[in-house]
Amino acid sequence: MLQYILAGDAQKALLTWLGTKAAEELKVLLETKHLYQKVELNLDKIIEALYQQIISNHHRTFAEWLTELPKKEFVLEPHLNAAAKIAAQINSSILLMLPHLSLFCKICGRREAFAPVWHTELIGEIRAAMTAGMLKKIALPDGFQMFSLVYQCQRCLGIPESFLVRRDGWILSLQGRSPMEQIEVPNYLPKSESRFYRDAVIAFNSGKTLAALFYLRTFVEQFGRRVTGKTGKATGDEIFDAYYEMLEPKQADQMPSLREWYDKLSEAVHSANEDAALFESAKSEIEKHFDFRRIFGIPEPKLTVGAASKKP
Repeated sequence: MLQYILAGDAQKALLTWLGTKAAEELKVLLETKHLYQKVELNLDKIIEALYQQIISNHHRTFAEWLTELPKKEFVLEPHLNAAAKIAAQINSSILLMLPHLSLFCKICGRREAFAPVWHTELIGEIRAAMTAGMLKKIALPDGFQMFSLVYQCQRCLGIPESFLVRRDGWILSLQGRSPMEQIEVPNYLPKSESRFYRDAVIAFNSGKTLAALFYLRTFVEQFGRRVTGKTGKATGDEIFDAYYEMLEPKQADQMPSLREWYDKLSEAVHSANEDAALFESAKSEIEKHFDFRRIFGIPEPKLTVGAASKKP
């Protein structure tokens, strides 16, 4: 049986839901999203459900309160003392418990548990400074906040990492991080050129698709040059002609073609075509090529510079 509630109870329920939902979405943002990407809190379903429970003559009160809701601030926990928590509740702020995260730790070399160790709400401090007359007035929209969040790996307890998160209404976006995002490179990719692969993924995750295509093309080309010994003005055709001469035909026929994806990436780079779908397809097929090298046990020849020119 549906239990009817007052507008005040609905308000408290929605604030609690918002705090929990924001913590969940913040975890998604910091664990799985990249620079300048975002998550959004969708309140439609929870508001609709609350309206069905509120006593009908309280609907107007709840609706009027909803128009002011986007102006309410998120107050981050931990690091709130008892007095601050009480003040936040009195002011009907939205309490957001900072989540623990699973992030790649450069020191540990794998994903580890990261815990929040500090945070600052930058816009709140600016507003406080303006109120105290320490800073000239700045036009700041309602529902706008900037959070600086500091996390530390719980395995190595190494140097903390920080994130800059922006709130615009019910949208949270990742605006910065220090150090830059660490990319887990598949262990079957050639280590000598892995930095180009890593830069390609970081560029793509940051919305710089053309740079990502260039770095991925560079990754393939530099691998081809190293294993064939081709240097100087050697063309892509010359590099990959020499490369495929080094492979067993039966094996090469089963592997995605590096020559084909090098040509497609080159065409996109030369025409400045920011083709995100091409990057994703090329990355997947190039990875498969190197995974086949691992499966077939194909070793990388140790060639010195200029070795190709010494061939008969």
